[in-house]
Amino acid sequence: MAKTNWNKTLGEVLNQQTQQKVMVSEKTGKEYTTEVVPSLNVLSIGSLEEVDGKFKYAVVDTANDLEYIIKAPNKVELKFGTQLQFKYVRGGVTTNGMGWFAADSVAVVQRNA
Repeated sequence: MAKTNWNKTLGEVLNQQTQQKVMVSEKTGKEYTTEVVPSLNVLSIGSLEEVDGKFKYAVVDTANDLEYIIKAPNKVELKFGTQLQFKYVRGGVTTNGMGWFAADSVAVVQRNA
């Protein structure tokens, strides 16, 4: 008999379509397979923090009524309401239950004039 499982998948947490991707751990150099959101468009709430050579972006997903922070390796210029596109977003649960999110890259989405 299967036990109940209260852990949600990344797709369930972010309400996004996901796919499996083979990644290489920065810490160990070993390959692993994880669930990722290939491309995620969200709005900046204007906050950017540099931590250990990477950048934490405070964002909101207005379509799914979610607010969270995504860490990415590159810095982009932003202000409140800037539309950002993150590539290969992954994440997991933390001890406080809030979760962490990281992406391979971030770019500002150019709006059509």
